[in-house]
Amino acid sequence: MTDVLDRLTDAMNAAASTVRERDLRPLPAPKRRRRQPAWAAPVAAAAAMVLVIGLAVALSHGLFGTRQPAGPGRLPAAPLPFYVTTDLSITKVVVRSTATGKVVAVVPVTPAETTGVLVAPALATGGNGTFYLAAFQRGIAEEQIYRFRLTAGGHVTGFARLQGGALRPGWAVDALAVSANGSRIAVGAFYYPSHVNPGPEQSDQVVVINTHTGAHRTWRGGSLARGYNFFRVASLSWAGDRKLAVLGQWCRAVDPNPGGEGCSRWQRQAQLRAINPDGPGGRSVLDGRLLLRQAPRTFLAQALASPDGSVITAMVLRGKIIGNPQISGIFPANLSVEQISATTGHPLGVIYRRYLGDTSMISGTESNPLTLIADATGSHLILYGGICGLHCNTEFNGWLDAGRLVPLLPTGFAHREAAEAW
Repeated sequence: MTDVLDRLTDAMNAAASTVRERDLRPLPAPKRRRRQPAWAAPVAAAAAMVLVIGLAVALSHGLFGTRQPAGPGRLPAAPLPFYVTTDLSITKVVVRSTATGKVVAVVPVTPAETTGVLVAPALATGGNGTFYLAAFQRGIAEEQIYRFRLTAGGHVTGFARLQGGALRPGWAVDALAVSANGSRIAVGAFYYPSHVNPGPEQSDQVVVINTHTGAHRTWRGGSLARGYNFFRVASLSWAGDRKLAVLGQWCRAVDPNPGGEGCSRWQRQAQLRAINPDGPGGRSVLDGRLLLRQAPRTFLAQALASPDGSVITAMVLRGKIIGNPQISGIFPANLSVEQISATTGHPLGVIYRRYLGDTSMISGTESNPLTLIADATGSHLILYGGICGLHCNTEFNGWLDAGRLVPLLPTGFAHREAAEAW
């Protein structure tokens, strides 16, 4: 009940903050009140308590958020019948029913360790039911990119290695995106062996693969002013076939954990840049056109361009970073998914809000514990939060529908996923 009342308070405070002073009317002079009978105060108090309890119950059933899933009969229809996911233990890649969570097929790849390091597979979706998977397999030194399709019944067909899909030895994928016509694949690649004395290879690279010729072109992160030299790829998306939107983060300090977003808000800058995949490789991501910049006192966690390039959908974190007496927090406590015009930079609206609270722990093995995943049309979004507090029971995973998060089944800690695509 305390948690629910805290959420109710937050919601009321948020509503109050939207009221402008000039819209408020002066308060009228108080009138003389008649004497109340002795029984009136207890009755009023009881009525107020009933009202608070009623609001709290409404909150617990998802009026303001998604902490508790609605009953099976109340869930909206799933926009897509299936999604592909890697389980938390990184032992298999499966196809699940979006409506029921039931496994309907297994992708014929077995993730394997390489040089003692277990690297989580990366997933991306293309058009017409095509999926792409980057994974290490036993007996193959380099990480490979595979392509397959799903039938109408969710079964895997046409599984095969992609031409040019082998990465350089020592490099692995933590971000993957496919152009609309499937002619190019963009890879956020990191160097997975750890080094005591980090060198330039500790920063991520963006690799664009031509699926027809197998040719690779590579972009490095470059350096921002004031010592922001360490580069990570936070997300990748395509605006058509000729523009790649790269959300990069530049840190002042080297993250000792390769393949993830590890620097704090105070040491981090993030920008969304559009690069031309037909341009020469070896250039910097910073040479691309600036689409969106992380605002002061915010944390730009994810940003995806729409397939037509007109809209940016961003996951933005604001507010205080909350931890607990044992472990400090990692991310700001207030999450919102917002849409921005790519042409003017003006906000178009907020499509989802969530209070994260204590973010002291990461519950899974994914490279980015907060991810925003779009389908091939850009219309349907999966929101994943592999973060939790002291008791690790606040992770979330679902698809957005009319301002709320519909949980992807099955729910619960045991079903947290390392990667997803639909």
